[in-house]
Amino acid sequence: MTVWQATTQTWNGRGSGSGSGIGSGSNNNHNGGNNIVATQPPSRHCHLHLIVVIILACCTRWLSGLPDGRATCRSVPGLTKDQVELCYKASDVTAAALEGLDMAIRECQIQFQWHRWNCSSLSTKSRNPHASNLLKKGYRESAFAFAISAAGVAHSVARACSQGRLMSCGCDPTINRKTLNKNLRQSLDKEKKQFLQYLETNQILTPEEEKKYERSKIASRWKWGGCSHNMDFGVEYSKLFLDCREKAGDIQSKINLHNNHAGRVAVSNNMEFRCKCHGMSGSCQLKTCWKSAPDFHIVGKVLKHQFRKAILVDQSNLGNGEPVVVLKRSRNKKSNAGNGAGVDSDLVAADASGILEGRETQRDLEAERGTRQTSSDKNAARMARKLETSLFYYQRSPNFCERDLGADIQGTVGRKCNRNTTTSDGCASLCCGRGHSQVKERRAERCRCKFQWCCSVECDECHVEEWISVCN
Repeated sequence: MTVWQATTQTWNGRGSGSGSGIGSGSNNNHNGGNNIVATQPPSRHCHLHLIVVIILACCTRWLSGLPDGRATCRSVPGLTKDQVELCYKASDVTAAALEGLDMAIRECQIQFQWHRWNCSSLSTKSRNPHASNLLKKGYRESAFAFAISAAGVAHSVARACSQGRLMSCGCDPTINRKTLNKNLRQSLDKEKKQFLQYLETNQILTPEEEKKYERSKIASRWKWGGCSHNMDFGVEYSKLFLDCREKAGDIQSKINLHNNHAGRVAVSNNMEFRCKCHGMSGSCQLKTCWKSAPDFHIVGKVLKHQFRKAILVDQSNLGNGEPVVVLKRSRNKKSNAGNGAGVDSDLVAADASGILEGRETQRDLEAERGTRQTSSDKNAARMARKLETSLFYYQRSPNFCERDLGADIQGTVGRKCNRNTTTSDGCASLCCGRGHSQVKERRAERCRCKFQWCCSVECDECHVEEWISVCN
């Protein structure tokens, strides 16, 4: 505004004798016209262009459904320096990631609503569950919190990409429709040729071959389409945003990184295929299918199952920073450093003494040992896959009965319980032996709902009173 006023005064100074510059002195009589022409006011088109740019920027942010990313970066405490820098570089993606953290907290509260620890420690005002002191511990509950937080970020960012809300990503680019359709056609042609060969030779199809042929016909009537959720981008951003917090290299950081990875695997391993039928009168002559992120409630159930089977890790780092997992071994099997793990002790002893004990040749023994070694490798690979999805913890959890503000433990005083059951939601377990009281609760709920044409549902508000049990 100041610049515009100064320019206007210079423009109107063609007859003034005071002041310096364009409109002063004798130059104003002889060359004043040229000077006045040389000094133009700001173009109205420039101002209109600037206003349009500002409006478009605001509309883009509003249409995306995300809050102002840079304001979000400043308003969320507890972020590390790397997270803040990443937030400024990709503020819209970070806003989607924070939505994922909120979703993770809500799902955590659903999964643990009848446990002594009900995820209340994660509900911080900063919207950042990592600001909780509980996540600085190595409890089983901390492992679940890390896993579901990483899963929530990956899930939310992947969905935001496919919805067109982010500038840096879109639909999953790894699904090459032309290549997939070509592969489907080649597979169909192969199945048709095999079927014709059966007809020419008058062979009878086995039930398995008939099912295979039917599957090939069904597969030929669908194709990839739609907008698949970009889970690869969601997983990578989850790594960038959360794994950068763990740089210490100690057992706590390594376990946190592992649990982050387990949470992301729980999302990517449960991707769903969703299809839409096309055809006259719903005949579904052609189906368009795409990959979709699972309902996050499914991810919560998967991680809750892993929580129950979480593995306690030894705190010893053995000098190289690698955590030690003590696994139970069969008493009938003994590992030998010189002959490989998982080999029978009697087989090792027989080989060492040179006694074949019923085996005809040395080749038979070597073949059997090779088979057992292959089986051992398969078991090791199976165990590695199992550990990849397992949750690790290195500190035994407290009972969460008493309030401990230093550890963000709220306790169970005042919690609602069920006096008619002996499970985890029962008053005997949830109240930690302190007993419970009966109180009358008054709540409002919707009632007498009616459908109004067209198209809404109108309900009355009813007040209901009931007796409930709360922990002392």
